[in-house]
Amino acid sequence: MARDALFKPGRESFIPKQHYRDKGSPKDPDDQFMRWINLPRSGMANAPGIRALRYLAKPPFTKLPSVLVLVTKKSTTGGSYNPWDDVIDLEQGTVLYWGDAKLHQRKRFTDFPGNRTLEKIWAAVNAGKRSELPPILHFVKHQSGWVTFTGLCEMTALWPDRFKEKGRFVDNYRCRLRILGSAPIPVSWLHSRRWAGTPEEALRGAPEAWSSWVQGASHPPSVRLVAEPMEVPWAADVSSAMGQGFSSDPRIRKAVELEAMKRAREHFQKKGFTRIDDVSRQRSFDLHARDGEREVFVEVKGTQTAGSRVFLTSKEVEFARHNKNKMALYIFHSMRVREVNGEMIVEGGAERVSDPWDVDSGTLDIASITYSYALP
Repeated sequence: MARDALFKPGRESFIPKQHYRDKGSPKDPDDQFMRWINLPRSGMANAPGIRALRYLAKPPFTKLPSVLVLVTKKSTTGGSYNPWDDVIDLEQGTVLYWGDAKLHQRKRFTDFPGNRTLEKIWAAVNAGKRSELPPILHFVKHQSGWVTFTGLCEMTALWPDRFKEKGRFVDNYRCRLRILGSAPIPVSWLHSRRWAGTPEEALRGAPEAWSSWVQGASHPPSVRLVAEPMEVPWAADVSSAMGQGFSSDPRIRKAVELEAMKRAREHFQKKGFTRIDDVSRQRSFDLHARDGEREVFVEVKGTQTAGSRVFLTSKEVEFARHNKNKMALYIFHSMRVREVNGEMIVEGGAERVSDPWDVDSGTLDIASITYSYALP
């Protein structure tokens, strides 16, 4: 076992030291994923995307897992079929991760083992049990036999959502993860944590980002644990509520951005504005709409998610606060993006408009250098 090894967060390019061999067997000496993390009796399976590792100390100090490993499998890799896509945004430091429910004649989405694990962790988040919460390690399988480590994460939201499989809507959970920095994770800590009999022992050898977060540090990259209501998000009943692709891909980001700007322009043209200028490169808003004495400053957001929360920079928030009477927020959400012959095609989507828009009517949570804005 490579107890002295480190999992280092990777990025977009293929760098061997940031990609790890996943041969699906902890007994294979070349396996850098299962072999490094797995311990006998720890319960780390090979196939599921949600893999909870149990404590080995008897009795354990909590019923929660010691570590939660989440794997996002891109559709181009082999193995079992995935009817959904997670959304990873490395710029914002977030991951939108689907639960493990699939189309089933008898099972409810809350009957799937991975979803039950997510429920337990979210309940502990709401109860403020930071010392018992497991570190979440997120990996991406970009190609068969290899995984990339995204980073050490914590869960900031969990809600029911739905996706479409074989022409039918399927209920599932979706959670939001926050990446707690980019420091490497010692494999030795993952091993020793498995034998911890107290919360204090579970922190021995932990990376600074996790220790600070557990102990309630207020400085970045820590994040407030804000419980969101467990309800189906706005527009989750349409097929386009399913996010698709990785928003860290600049081609997808650009396609989503251009579609949102186009739809916003069309919306305000229908409202009678005759002059609409794109000022996104010069100002702290995106579209300047005018018609005679009427003037509106439009903040435009495009997203593959259900659109109940968007990110705002501090300058955007400041400008919106000083121009409340002229501000509008336009969100085009629930888009799907697919690649056809090298071109990014945007499908579906729905709009949500706040006009006029008071930025303080929603909920602003500071997220590193940006704000996470939950719509009212």
